[in-house]
Amino acid sequence: MKNRADEIRKKYGNLSKKGSPKEKSSVISTRDESEKSHPLFNRHAMLMQIMFSIILFLIVGIIFKNNGEQTAKAQNFIKHIYEDEFQFAAAKDWYEDKFGKPLALLPKDKIQKEQSTEEVSEVFAVPADGKVYETFSTNGKGIWIETGKEEDVETAKDGYIVYAGKKDDLGYTVIIQHSDEQESWYGDLKEIDKSIKLYNYVESGTRLGKVSENDDGKSGKFYFAIKKDKSFIDPSKVIDID
Repeated sequence: MKNRADEIRKKYGNLSKKGSPKEKSSVISTRDESEKSHPLFNRHAMLMQIMFSIILFLIVGIIFKNNGEQTAKAQNFIKHIYEDEFQFAAAKDWYEDKFGKPLALLPKDKIQKEQSTEEVSEVFAVPADGKVYETFSTNGKGIWIETGKEEDVETAKDGYIVYAGKKDDLGYTVIIQHSDEQESWYGDLKEIDKSIKLYNYVESGTRLGKVSENDDGKSGKFYFAIKKDKSFIDPSKVIDID
């Protein structure tokens, strides 16, 4: 009889250690609730963020619709924020430094291209063969280079295209942003290649377009500049041009 009682006590003792089905379901329920309370599962927080974004958009729209003195300062502040370009190339390098390669936001073929051109991306190459006929000291922004007629203009360094279009003073222009936060400008082009798209990544040596025709009709020309920390620097100091 005593042995039988001992067996019953052992049996129920083991059950209490493992936990009853109610206790298990309680643990699972608590875990589910904690997951739902996580920001990624919080539907209420997401709806609030969407509503806040819509309200902010409407406020900005109202500010720019009214041209009074009171809204002028707000308009200038908003314009100043959007005039600062996002440093795509620098952000890519920071991500890879912190989390390693590959950068998940880039397509696989772009990642492979970046890796294959890593060695040549540190220095500026010559965009097109020619000679400088207007120096940096003349205008304080860039240089004009005389080339052969119908010469191709290529990227001097790999980076992201942040502008591709027409500028009042430079005609067809392409601006490329590099990982060191510098920009290279290619202006006074006859045309921009159709493959050049805004925010695309391009390697060093990628064709951007053709030079414009010079006044003599026998040669070509284009504008080249390098911008660093919102100021232009003399390109002849970083690339070897006659």
